[in-house]
Amino acid sequence: MKAAQQKNAIFISFDALAVSGITVEAVKIARLLQSHGYRCYMDLGYDIKIDKGNFGKPYNDEFLMYQDVFTLTRIDDIISLPDYNPEYIDHVHNVLISQKTQLDEEQHNHLVANVESLAEHISDCIVAQWERLCIRNVIIENGTLPENIIYTKALYLSIEKYGQRHDLKKFVVWRDHDLMWNSEKTIKKYGSPPYHFAVKPKKSPYINYVTLNSHLKKMLEEWCDNNIEVLVKKNTYDFSEPRPRYNIRNLLGISDEDILFARTTRIIPQKRIDRDINIIYHLNNLFKENNSNRRVYLAIAGSPDECPDYTSELEKLTQSLGSESYVKFIGILPHEFFESDINKISIDDLYYSCDVVSFLTSYDYDSYGNPIGEAISHKRCYITTSYEYYQEVYGKHGFEAPVLMISEFNDGLATSEFINELFEFLNDGDRMKLNANNNFEKGKQILSHSILEIMNID
Repeated sequence: MKAAQQKNAIFISFDALAVSGITVEAVKIARLLQSHGYRCYMDLGYDIKIDKGNFGKPYNDEFLMYQDVFTLTRIDDIISLPDYNPEYIDHVHNVLISQKTQLDEEQHNHLVANVESLAEHISDCIVAQWERLCIRNVIIENGTLPENIIYTKALYLSIEKYGQRHDLKKFVVWRDHDLMWNSEKTIKKYGSPPYHFAVKPKKSPYINYVTLNSHLKKMLEEWCDNNIEVLVKKNTYDFSEPRPRYNIRNLLGISDEDILFARTTRIIPQKRIDRDINIIYHLNNLFKENNSNRRVYLAIAGSPDECPDYTSELEKLTQSLGSESYVKFIGILPHEFFESDINKISIDDLYYSCDVVSFLTSYDYDSYGNPIGEAISHKRCYITTSYEYYQEVYGKHGFEAPVLMISEFNDGLATSEFINELFEFLNDGDRMKLNANNNFEKGKQILSHSILEIMNID
C-alpha cells in the first residue's frame, strides 16, 4: 500500500533524551494524530545528538514509557556505517560549526566531501525505513540547530526522494524549538554568524517550517535570504477539565497552609535553580520575622544525574543556608502522558499540589519556557525571570506574574525588592487566585492551538 494511503507519522527528535520538553510536546501532537486514526512512530535521536551520551544505546524502559503513544524506532545499523560514530560527528562539529579545530585546505575539502557522501548513504537508510513503515507525515524536532549536520543533510535528501516518489505535498513539519541565535550563545557552541556550514532550510514543496516565536522566525528567514516562509506555532497545553490528581504535599511533609514552589526543569547550571534556593531562604526568614507559622518549600523535579556537579553545588548551597527541610529534590517525574502505573506520581501531580511554578531561568538559554505554559494551563501562579524571550512568548499577551528583571549582563540572584514583592504576593490569597484564573482564561485563547492545521490531516 502506498505511503499516501497509510495514516502513519514519524517524529524525529534531535534532542536525544528519553523525556524532555520536546518529547512532551511531540506526545501532545501524537495524541491528536491518534484521534484522527494515525499510528505514530518516534526516533528519540540517540544516534543523532551525541552530547547526551545515548549514542547507540538500546531502547529499554523507553518502550514501556511510550507504549500508548509511539512505536519507537531508529535507523537499523546506522552506527555500523564507516565514520558514523561520536568521534567523527564531534570532529565534524569542531571543524565546520564551532571552528575549534583548524584543518589545512586539502583536509578541509576532504572532510566536507565525506560529510556529503555519508549524508547520502544515511538518506538511503532513512528512505528505506519510511518505506517499510509506510510513512505519510514526518515531524522533525530541532533539526536546524547544527548538532549533527550529517544527519540534517541526510534528512533533506530523504524528504526530496520520498516526496517525489510518492507525489506528496507538505508532508513534513520541520519545527525548530531552538536556533543558533538563542542557544548556548555564551560558549559559542555553534560558532558565530553567519554559521557557514550549518544547513540552511531550503524552499521545498514538501516542508512546512515552524518555530515558536516571531523573533526566531525573523532571524531564520533572514538567514535563509527570505527564500522560505516560517510559521509561528506556539507549544500547546491542555485546557480541558483536569482529571483528579494525587496531592503529594503529605508525602513531602508540607501542610495545606504552607506554600509549595515547583521547579520542573532540568538540573543544569543554565536553569539557575540556585536562585530558587536563595529565594526560599529569604522568604522563610520574612515569614519568621512576621511571626507567621507558614513556611515556603521548594520541590525540584529533575534528574540529579544529568549534571551531578551542579546537583552537588545546589545541595551544598541548601545546607549552607540551613534550608534542608525546605528544599526537596524529588527526582525526575513522568508527564501524565507517560504514566504506565496509575499509582506513579507524575509531574501533573506536582503542578496540582503546588501553589507556584518557578521558572527563574538564565537570560539567554530558553526560547520558550514550557513550565510557564504548564502553570497557566494547570491554573497555578508562576514566577519567572525576564529571560530573552519571555516578553515575546508570554508577557506581550497579558499573562501576569512576579517577574525578576534580568539582562544579558545582569543575571544574578533575586533582588530584595523582588523578594519583598513576592512575599506580599504570597500573602494575598485572593490576588493569587485571580491571577491564576485570569492567566488560565487568556491561555485558553493563546496556548491551546496545535500544528495539525498545517499537516494536511483528514
